Amino acid sequence: MQDEYSRLSRNASLGVHGYVLIFSIISRRSFETIRTVNDNLLNTLGDAPDVPRVLVGSMEDLAEQRQVSRQAAQQLADSLGVPYIECSAKTGENVAEVFHTLLKEIEKDEGLLAEHGEGGCLIL
Repeated sequence: MQDEYSRLSRNASLGVHGYVLIFSIISRRSFETIRTVNDNLLNTLGDAPDVPRVLVGSMEDLAEQRQVSRQAAQQLADSLGVPYIECSAKTGENVAEVFHTLLKEIEKDEGLLAEHGEGGCLIL
């Protein structure tokens, strides 16, 4: 029997260059599923740890109801080797940053973005 997080197939990811792993900062349960979703994604894609991904904590506008600390989310992101961003679809805060960050991760993976010293990066 398959659970709801194992439905991703290799065919469904053809042409996909990066993934956003999103959870609600006001739902501990959604946060706790991220590692399973990530593991299933990597397994489906052949255990390639360098698949471009970004961890996103949504509903930043409801921070007073937070069930997942920024520190816990950052620790998970660090353990997965991905950037972490919090955003709010309601207010639009950091939504564009999610996509900019994912594009940077894709460019790094494809060798289009090379780090250039401490001051920035160079697009090749």
